[in-house]
Amino acid sequence: MLAAIKKQWPLPPLEGPIRVEIEIQGEGRADADNVAGALFDCANGTLWVDDRVSVIPQLEVKWTKAKKSDSKWVIKIYAV
Repeated sequence: MLAAIKKQWPLPPLEGPIRVEIEIQGEGRADADNVAGALFDCANGTLWVDDRVSVIPQLEVKWTKAKKSDSKWVIKIYAV
C-alpha cells in the first residue's frame, strides 16, 4: 500500500487539519476501524505528517460490496 501511495503522492506530507474519506469496494471482510487504522499508520509521514486527531479531525469510511477481482480503495483528502 505504501508503494502505491508514494507513487501517487509526490508532494510533502500534509500538516492538517484535513478530512479523509476512504471509499472501499471489496468483499467486506474487515472492520472499518481496522481498515482506517491500517491506512493511517501506513501513510504517516507520506500523506500526512501524523495521524493525530489534530491533523485528521474528520474521517469517513464507505464500503460497497464488490468481487475480489474488482476490489479497490479510493482515498480523498480535503482541507478543513
